[in-house]
Amino acid sequence: MVLELYHYQETKGINDMEDFSYNTKIAILRVLTEIINADNVVHEKEIEYIEELVKQFGLDESYKTEMNNIVTLQALNTLSQLDPQQKEQVAAMMGKMIVIDKDINYNEVKLYNTICDSCLINKDFHIEDYPDYSLSGPFINPEDI
Repeated sequence: MVLELYHYQETKGINDMEDFSYNTKIAILRVLTEIINADNVVHEKEIEYIEELVKQFGLDESYKTEMNNIVTLQALNTLSQLDPQQKEQVAAMMGKMIVIDKDINYNEVKLYNTICDSCLINKDFHIEDYPDYSLSGPFINPEDI
C-alpha cells in the first residue's frame, strides 16, 4: 500500500539516501520528473519535493544536465537492478510525488504502475487510500489502473 510506503520513506531518514549510487539518484530524479510532467501541470510542491531530494542526495546543480542526458529507459534499467528495499524507497518517492499536490492524476498513477511493472517493484498505487484528495484525468474505471 502506498500510504505505508509513504510513511516508510518519511521514517527511514536521509542517511538511507546515501545508499543510492550517483547513477541511481539521477535515475530516481528522471522518473520523478516524468511523473511531474505526466499531468502537464507542474505544482510548486512538486518542485519543492525534487529540491528536497536533491539536497538529501547531496547533489549539486550539475545533476540537471546528467538527468536530462539519460532517457527514461536507461533510468528504468538502473532502477530495476536495485534491491527490494531500495525499490520500496523509490515507490515511496513516486507515491509521494503523486499526492504532494493533493490531486491524484490518472496519468501519474498509470505512470507509477508502469514504472513499478517495468522495474519489478511489487507495489500498486491505490487511489482509495486518499479519499480526501481530488482526482483529475480520465478516472472512468479506477479499478483498471
